[in-house]
Amino acid sequence: MSTASTEKRHFSINQIIPVVSAIIAIVFVWLGLSKYGFWNEQQGPMSGFYPTIIGIGLFLMSIVGFIFSFKDKTPIFPADSWMAVLGALGIIAASFLIGLIPSAGIYVILWLRWYEKLSWKTTLLTFAVIMAIVIGCFVLWLQVPFPRGMILDAIMK
Repeated sequence: MSTASTEKRHFSINQIIPVVSAIIAIVFVWLGLSKYGFWNEQQGPMSGFYPTIIGIGLFLMSIVGFIFSFKDKTPIFPADSWMAVLGALGIIAASFLIGLIPSAGIYVILWLRWYEKLSWKTTLLTFAVIMAIVIGCFVLWLQVPFPRGMILDAIMK
C-alpha cells in the first residue's frame, strides 16, 4: 500500500485562511450589493461598486487558495512574525483613544527604536518625515478625515 492512500488529510491553517477569506469576501459582496448599492443608471458606480468587485476577486482567489492549500506544507509562525500583527492591533486599539495619526506616530517611534534598535536621531528624523508626509498630503491636501479618538474629541470640544 502506498503512503499517499493511507495518509490522512488534516484541516490546517492552510485551509482556514482561504475559508475565512471567502467569508470576508461574501460579506463585502453582500454589503456592496445590499447596503451601499452597486450601480446607478444616472450616476454610474455607487459606494458598493469597489467592495463588490474586490469581494468577488477575493472569493475567487480564496477558492483557488483552498484548492491548492492541500499541496502546501503547514507553515511555522515564529514569535517575531507576530510583532507586526500586534503592532497593527495596537494602532487600532490606540486609535479609539487618541486617534489614528498619533497612534501611528507612536507605533513608528516604538518600532524603530525598540524593535529595529535604531538611534534616537534616526528614529526621530524618520518620524518627522513620515508625519510631515501624512499630515501634509493626507490631512491638509487631500483632507482625509482620520479618526481622532475619544481623548482628542474631548479636547477639541
